[in-house]
Amino acid sequence: MDNLDYGIIGNCKSCALVSKTGSLDWCCLPAFDSAAVFAKILDEQKGGSFEFKVSDDYNISQEYLWETNILSTVFDNGEDAFQLIDFMPRYPRDDGSYYSPPDIIRFLRLLKGKPKFKVIYNPRLDFAREETHNENKGNYIKSYTVEGKYDSLFFLFQSRFG
Repeated sequence: MDNLDYGIIGNCKSCALVSKTGSLDWCCLPAFDSAAVFAKILDEQKGGSFEFKVSDDYNISQEYLWETNILSTVFDNGEDAFQLIDFMPRYPRDDGSYYSPPDIIRFLRLLKGKPKFKVIYNPRLDFAREETHNENKGNYIKSYTVEGKYDSLFFLFQSRFG
């Protein structure tokens, strides 16, 4: 990979790298020292990613929102536009500590028109050492390994429009 221009989101337990085109290309869960679930940054073919592909007529811009580490990626072709908002939550507890669940929130917001895009969800658990299986369970996808050390990841999707 010759382009290391990434946005970073995190929750003080782990982090993820998001490319300028909104592709989640690196993430270890549930902690920094865990095995990678997305590692396209290391191997484009085998590493796995979670991305939104658009046609070449879209301009893509990226920035952090409101002095936070909430990352906004806007896809706009003039007539159609949507925003991808990425973050990893961290919640304060009453005792002053924090709860940092191993969650990545990817929120899509329609800005105008009827944008067309393709979602590529391709996790590769345990640094892609073993094959990752994906099962559609209705409103979520379960990704898991069968060989070697068992690992799993859940992708929950919700829609206000469906």
